[in-house]
Amino acid sequence: LSSRRPSALLALRSLAPAARIIFNNADLHFLREIRTARAQGDTALLEQARRTRTEEMDIINKVDVVLSYNDVEHSVIQAYSDGAAKVVKCPWVVDVPDTRPPLEGRSGLSFLGSYRHHPNAEGIIWFTRDILPGVAARLQTPPDLSIYGASMTDEIKALESDHVHPLGFVANLSDVYDRHRVFVAPLRSGAGIKGKVLSALAHGIPCVLTPTAAEGIGLRSGHDCFVAETPEQWADAIARLMEDDDLWTEIADNSQKYMRSAYSFAQGRKHMRAAFEAADLYNSLK
Repeated sequence: LSSRRPSALLALRSLAPAARIIFNNADLHFLREIRTARAQGDTALLEQARRTRTEEMDIINKVDVVLSYNDVEHSVIQAYSDGAAKVVKCPWVVDVPDTRPPLEGRSGLSFLGSYRHHPNAEGIIWFTRDILPGVAARLQTPPDLSIYGASMTDEIKALESDHVHPLGFVANLSDVYDRHRVFVAPLRSGAGIKGKVLSALAHGIPCVLTPTAAEGIGLRSGHDCFVAETPEQWADAIARLMEDDDLWTEIADNSQKYMRSAYSFAQGRKHMRAAFEAADLYNSLK
């Protein structure tokens, strides 16, 4: 069921009027569009976001339960539905590897994303142009940045330099996480929960994130990641993780520990049961 296809919901209600409909809202399209419009100062895109909001909330108001990964979006949905929508936490399960490649042999920074998705392209361009020079100034040796991901545009390829390597599609995701010292997610817009960040945390590579990239995951900056907003905060966090082996190990250990507890299969099953209970599914089967 897509928020852009209300006819699908009408068909479901017509064919199975007694069915419970649980809508997995992977992310709020209108929130992502609003953030992009604000970042770009684009009034036309902001107007489009308002139309998207009407379409999306129309679906949300007609289903039985909404699954949301992100607590911020949970609150937004509650506000726009006047508290009528039933919103529960959507399960997300990650596999934490039994072993983690050692710090020795790792180098540089990594980023992963599909560049058809605007927030990824926007974020890595901003990071390369506005953040990386400050990081280089803090360190004696500028760190290499490896940029991974499909659908790499000419604009992303043009970022290539002696220390920036647009590598494109990667078949083995462990190459993104296990070879490098720090994973960065400089997302300035977007919505939902960021799978690449969860995967990086599970693999035990310390992450430096914008508030948008960290949103909804439940992280604690300085404990299991670093959340940075200004160029100075970004440079400081990355420099500390590049230079302090003990800090690197502490953050890596804490991130994997948190993933094992908060994003385990057992936790996912609890969230899914809560969704079924919210939809009154068990009583309907009696």
